[in-house]
Amino acid sequence: MASSTPTAHPGRFARHLTIILVVALAARIATFIYAWNHFTLFDFPDSHRYIAVARNIVAGQGPIDSSDVLAGTDPAYPYLIAMADGLGITTDRGLLLWARGIASLAGWLIVPALALLARRLCGDRIALVAAAWAAIDPISLFFGATALTDLPYTALLLWGCVLLLKGLREGHWVTMGAAGVVFALGTLTRSTAFFIPLAFLPFVAMQLRKQDSTARRGAGRNVAWIAAFLLTYVATLSPLALRQHHVLGEWRLPIRTGGGASLLEALGPWADGAPGMDRIEYPPLDPGANELVRDRVHRKHAIDWATQHPRRVIELAWAKLTRTWSIRLNAADYQSPLYQAIAWLTVAPIFALALAGIWVERRRPEVLLLLLAPAVYFTLMHMVFVGSIRYRIPAMPFVFILAAIAAVRPFRTALTRPEAS
Repeated sequence: MASSTPTAHPGRFARHLTIILVVALAARIATFIYAWNHFTLFDFPDSHRYIAVARNIVAGQGPIDSSDVLAGTDPAYPYLIAMADGLGITTDRGLLLWARGIASLAGWLIVPALALLARRLCGDRIALVAAAWAAIDPISLFFGATALTDLPYTALLLWGCVLLLKGLREGHWVTMGAAGVVFALGTLTRSTAFFIPLAFLPFVAMQLRKQDSTARRGAGRNVAWIAAFLLTYVATLSPLALRQHHVLGEWRLPIRTGGGASLLEALGPWADGAPGMDRIEYPPLDPGANELVRDRVHRKHAIDWATQHPRRVIELAWAKLTRTWSIRLNAADYQSPLYQAIAWLTVAPIFALALAGIWVERRRPEVLLLLLAPAVYFTLMHMVFVGSIRYRIPAMPFVFILAAIAAVRPFRTALTRPEAS
């Protein structure tokens, strides 16, 4: 079913979107300059790990952290950072600025992807409102000035959804395959997203069923489209699986190692729902244990503790959920009245409108399945692992669409409702 919101003149939509894109670019340039002059404010420990891996790539050692950690970092972002070597950028500060530039560009690319996805789902007006908010969203601007994977992954997720929806609506199996490739590139950027294609399958199934009711198509064709999406996803990840088998000596999912330590960070007597690798009391290990053995020992230690403290696990899950979807910033460095005011004035209205948008869109469950899938997936993921506002970033563009639905559609309906005779 096409959107119930009428579309504006194509030229008008393009003009308005161009203005939004210019504003988005200007906002990101301004934030990048501010971050350049306040360097440490936008510095995170993970950023330096990506720089170290990029240096190893340039040195011909591949995407390794060290001689003891051969598969501990998702490779896509470090490979992009390593490209700076061809431009003569070699200092840590230069590489961090290059990495921040990649994140900032990714944040800008989110805006047109969001506009295209929302336009296909809900029409021009909602698309423009959602894109306008994404253009100036303070949290997106902040993380665009950091050397982290949040925005590069989010951009890939959104463009993958654009291709997925296009392939489903227009019946292009090649486009479905392209969506699988882009989803896989996202997983190579953030491997916690490995299973997210499965989160979109209910939407895919409902969309195909709905289209089958209006167009005669065999079930085999629908299966072929889904297969094109999933098989290209797996095929794109297969080189990483082969590489990890080569360096680690066994077959495993093509995701980074270190999940055991991350689970230990989230489940233990030291855990409070927040990041805190420095607080972990690690279990004893045999001398010379490789990273796979360390991973398994850490994971078992965390799971054993969790089974012995089920009530505390539930309390931690709630703490992680509230941290991930907090209106206010969690970190102690960002508790000033200015930061809190910005958070309440920008985040709280979006959350309220998004909840209203779910109600407004309740008669189109296939749309809700698409828009809520990232939020549900990453919420559940980080009710197990630690919670942080940055972990909801991939879900936020979809939340912006829900908020725009609530802001635009009831208003438009009120304007167009015929007067009682």
